[in-house]
Amino acid sequence: MPELTFRKLSSGDIDLIEENFQSLEGAGESQWFGFWDTQKLRTRLSHDQFIGGNDGALAICLGEQTIGKVDWFTVTSWGRANTSACWEIAIGIFAEHRGQGHGTQAQRLLADYLFAHYPRHRIQATTAAGNIAEQRSLEKAGFSREGVIRQSQWRHGRWHDQHIYSLLRHEFSRSM
Repeated sequence: MPELTFRKLSSGDIDLIEENFQSLEGAGESQWFGFWDTQKLRTRLSHDQFIGGNDGALAICLGEQTIGKVDWFTVTSWGRANTSACWEIAIGIFAEHRGQGHGTQAQRLLADYLFAHYPRHRIQATTAAGNIAEQRSLEKAGFSREGVIRQSQWRHGRWHDQHIYSLLRHEFSRSM
């Protein structure tokens, strides 16, 4: 079986993201928020290749094939930015590659990457209360469920609860 790896996003990856995530079927029930401007992705790619000091994104590759992307961005909700910043991560796997463990592996790899390259102590993720597959994936990747963020996401004409998960630096094991 081919190895799961990351690499910097390319213009071809942006084409795949546009093709795979611009519909309910492609994005999935928990990630479909309507159509969005993919030109912003191309602008960001030409600006800094999605590698910034406060956020970033990478292509998820299975062998040579792009199967999705991971993102991370700074969250400062827990206090002053200079003392309380953490990463929030997000993931999108193309529909035909879901349910095969790639999301769990990609989230572990992303945690490893972020803890290895940045001095942040906490990585967190949120997911829809009904997205059981992602909840299991986060738990398998070593994240702990912290609670429910009530009616925090507008999707499909109504408010939805989110579950919040976290992984602290000292909890992370590269051997997982």
